[in-house]
Amino acid sequence: MENLYEPSLTSNDVDRTRSYEISHLFFVAMFGGILAITSLGIQNARWLKIEKKHIQLLIIISFVLIIAKLAVVYAIGQQIIAIDKKSIIFVDRLFGIACFFIFFVFLNKPYKAHLAVDGEPESLRKSGFIAFIDSSLLDALVTIFLLALLEWR
Repeated sequence: MENLYEPSLTSNDVDRTRSYEISHLFFVAMFGGILAITSLGIQNARWLKIEKKHIQLLIIISFVLIIAKLAVVYAIGQQIIAIDKKSIIFVDRLFGIACFFIFFVFLNKPYKAHLAVDGEPESLRKSGFIAFIDSSLLDALVTIFLLALLEWR
């Protein structure tokens, strides 16, 4: 009879979720680009325990955006799109922000449920900085490789 008065949501039996502050993922997308927002967005979706089919859809959408970004970089390198090569970083940020909005749509409702039940979001300082550094290095290597291939032809 005593356990009837214990709150059920605060029991240790509840499967807890974790999450970053979703609005702060915008800064990851803006400064880190599409690779950074993809890695942290997928991690956040798993933490929020989103259905596997939705996570797979997010991965596919992110992959398509990465391929589209590389196609635009290729088009800029071939002068198909008349933009200076220095604006490639701007193109990456635009694709990153587009990817953020897609993740925002999928993560917003589970994030609000997480705040209602579990409370505080986790800090993005360390993981956001690591994602920024990693994605910047990887993106620079891929972009330089792609542009070098174009110059070599």
